[in-house]
Amino acid sequence: MIVVSELASNILKYGIRGEIVFRRITDESGRPGIEIAASDVGPQFKDFESALRDGWTDGAPIDLLKLPRRHGIGAGLGAVARLSDGLSYERTPHGKVITARRIVRRMSSLRPTRRGR
Repeated sequence: MIVVSELASNILKYGIRGEIVFRRITDESGRPGIEIAASDVGPQFKDFESALRDGWTDGAPIDLLKLPRRHGIGAGLGAVARLSDGLSYERTPHGKVITARRIVRRMSSLRPTRRGR
């Protein structure tokens, strides 16, 4: 939910118009997952890798004096990357597409085991 929320808010803040498309995927081991593609008509990133760094825009560190007037703190795309199993960026003729992938993990593998039994 955080990934979708962040990608959608970026479309609203920086894009002219856009959409989010969900697609069911399967990884090479056969585990199901979801692909979330956020596309917009709007400016492309100058430097996508720096945009993934917390506290940075797509080209430089955020000026702390300008932070109160900004749309955010510069941590959103980094959070998308951390919460995804894969993230890609593609330039289009009129904008961009950011695609996040997340594979479902079995809940039983996430539960703590009981020791001493």
